[in-house]
Amino acid sequence: MVSEIIKIITAFILVIRNFIFLIFSPYKTIRKISIKSDYYQIGIIFFLVFIYFKFIYYLRADPHPATFVFLIFLINFLLTTGFFYLVSKNSEKVNFRSFVFTFSYSLFPTLIWFLTNSILYILFPPPRFPSLLGKGFSIFFITFSISLLVWKLILFYLSLRFSTKLNFFRIIYLIILYLMWFVPLSIFFYYFKIFRIPFI
Repeated sequence: MVSEIIKIITAFILVIRNFIFLIFSPYKTIRKISIKSDYYQIGIIFFLVFIYFKFIYYLRADPHPATFVFLIFLINFLLTTGFFYLVSKNSEKVNFRSFVFTFSYSLFPTLIWFLTNSILYILFPPPRFPSLLGKGFSIFFITFSISLLVWKLILFYLSLRFSTKLNFFRIIYLIILYLMWFVPLSIFFYYFKIFRIPFI
């Protein structure tokens, strides 16, 4: 019991450290994560995602329970990692664990954006009027969102780069194949009000 608690605390510290390093040195950090990590760290990241779904459920009274949405997220995550693993399994160097670890850490920009959006929903609830302050807020939020999107794309590409061991053009090809089924799936989630914006 004590050893498990120590492992969880250690993993929590490593998650915080890796999160900081992903901001300032994403290339080296993702490469290190793809080689060496553990499932305690992944469990902590997924726990944070689950806490967010609980938070948003009580905040906006979503029609679907948080546990259900979290399970859909897990299925979507496994479909994504499984897809890229299967289509890039061209040698023994490709390891499914690497996809799970790197893709889990690449969730941080997504989690930060969704959490920030929810907090701003509380602080500045709609409708937001087209005043000078409102326009300034819009510019700030758009800039913030674009920054997180760029960070997300960098982490997503590096996750594929170090997990698949493929070159740039092969990775772009795999992403196009991925979008061919992911976009219709996202529309399906939107139609049933599970995810208004894909949580990836």
